[in-house]
Formats: sequence, C-alpha cells, structure tokens
Amino acid sequence: MIEFLSCRPNLEVDDLAPAAAFLREVLGFEVEVDEPEMGLVLLRRDAVGLALVQSPTSGVNATTAAYIGVTGVDDLHEQCAARGARIVTGLADHPWGLRDFVVEMPGGHRLALGERITQLRLCRQEPGANRPNRSPIRARHRRAVTRGAFPSRTAAMRAAPEAWADYAG
Repeated sequence: MIEFLSCRPNLEVDDLAPAAAFLREVLGFEVEVDEPEMGLVLLRRDAVGLALVQSPTSGVNATTAAYIGVTGVDDLHEQCAARGARIVTGLADHPWGLRDFVVEMPGGHRLALGERITQLRLCRQEPGANRPNRSPIRARHRRAVTRGAFPSRTAAMRAAPEAWADYAG
C-alpha cells in the first residue's frame, strides 16, 4: 500500500533571514537546516514542515501559499497579534467546518492557519459507482451553480479561495 507521509511547501523569498525569523518568532517553528550558501532554510513545527528557498524572482500566490491545520487556533491568533504579525484575514468560522485566519509573512507569502470545528461528512462512493457525490459542500456548490452564483468551479475558487483551502479533506 502506498502512503503519502508529508508535504513541505517551498516558499520562494528574496531574503531568507526575515522570513525565517517570522516563522521562528511568531509561529514557533524550529530550524532543521540552514544553508545560506544554497539559499535554503528548512523549518518544522510538530508535523508541519516549510522550506524557504532564496530566489531572485520569488513568486507569491494570489491567495495563500499553504493551509496549516492547528489546534488552539484562537490562542494562535492572539499570539500572532501580540507578536505583531500582519493578519490579513481575521479569525472566522466557515460553513465547511473550519475556523481560521491568514497571516502575511515577510516576502508576501500568506499562510492560512486553522482548525476543524465540526466534523466534515463526505459521502463515500465505491469506485465506478454511477451516482453523484451527496456531500453537503458539493450540494451547496451545485445549488450555487444552478442559481448562477458561480459560472464555474474556477470562478467559485476565485470568489471564496478560503473555502477551497482544505477541500481535499
């Protein structure tokens, strides 16, 4: 059986030091590897890893670079505010069962930090089954598309990117 064990997003920045300091001092990450000659810093907190990669043409996502699942999101929000983090989207509960907020780190990358507040129920299908997925999220999306609220899934993602951050589960 194949099992995916981890994911470490690579965040491209033009200056490693302020981005690494933010992750250490505001979010409590620890440096695992610091290779300034290679332009690389690997950081970890609990089961979450992030890589900072120095790049002269660093790019920043229009929405968020990563959604980091946490426990104690209220305390983390308070901690980030107290440590002067730029909170670009305040703490909010979402109908898809997440409570989260978004911070912007030096270099412009945005990290969504949140926790599940209600159990998400998805209808499981057998492979090859010829029936629609009856999950509440898909049903709401189908109704929105039918009403013409979103002309496509891509438009829906642009209209509410935070709704899709944890779409895969």
